[in-house]
Amino acid sequence: GCADLAQEEIYWWCYQALNQGKHVIRLKIGDPFVFGRGGEEVLTFREFGVEPKVVPGVSAAFSAPLLGNIPVTHRGCSNQVVMCTGYGREGTSPDLIQYHKEQTVVFLMAVGRLRELSQRLQTLAHYPADTPVAIVEKAGCPGQRTVVGDMTNIADLAEQYQVKPPSTIVVGEVVRVLWENEQDEGEGDEIMGLIQNFTATNTSIY
Repeated sequence: GCADLAQEEIYWWCYQALNQGKHVIRLKIGDPFVFGRGGEEVLTFREFGVEPKVVPGVSAAFSAPLLGNIPVTHRGCSNQVVMCTGYGREGTSPDLIQYHKEQTVVFLMAVGRLRELSQRLQTLAHYPADTPVAIVEKAGCPGQRTVVGDMTNIADLAEQYQVKPPSTIVVGEVVRVLWENEQDEGEGDEIMGLIQNFTATNTSIY
């Protein structure tokens, strides 16, 4: 759709500049080889007769959770990480990995279909209803926010707090590991709702 047309326009700009003997820097966010078009662009530039030099990036799948005070692995809690995209080709839904208690799943580009995703994880991948889920919105930006819930209410919380892309979704027991350790002993309240708001507070990042 529109994304494909925009991509072709970028190729055209690059091609024109290369033909004029200019140096071309194709700046992308995160790791463009993780659910991006990094590999496709390398192949296209080769068709233009150029071998591009790639500077590695850091994927939001790893950086965004940590900026939200969520480790993707934690001893005794999670020993594997799965990265998924919210959208397959032509808007299809990708196959889901079956539930495993010591597994963290990170979804990129999925906040727009969060309600559908939560339902599919429960019905098709057998995730318990109380599985923790977090959304880290605008990770690393001044307006970063972290919203925490579970399979049953995370979509409602996202609507309540008007969560928008870019957002990274983290599913698994690691979601509450560091936040619960920050609570006072004996408090016992479950971590839920908007728990980190850089716009309103000076919450530290670990």
